[in-house]
Amino acid sequence: MKRKLKIKQILKQTFNLKFCKIEDVSESHRGHAGFIEGKETHLSIFAVSDDFTNLTRVDRQRVLNNLIANEFKKDLHAVTYTLLTTEEFKNN
Repeated sequence: MKRKLKIKQILKQTFNLKFCKIEDVSESHRGHAGFIEGKETHLSIFAVSDDFTNLTRVDRQRVLNNLIANEFKKDLHAVTYTLLTTEEFKNN
């Protein structure tokens, strides 16, 4: 299973997601540290869930990093996050 699909499945099982988009942005990091040809090494995750309420931006990222820790132990190098509550998404 592709890494981004696996991660999306983990997020769906953990959070009540209103929206989730995971993009493989590895190609834009060609030549940089962590890039491996043909692998999903760099991802961008945009997710909306009210489960993020009362969590700081950093705490939200920590929670997700912990959930996908096994992927970092393999060849996932970097993830950029945009993690919003429904209210934050509406106001953005």
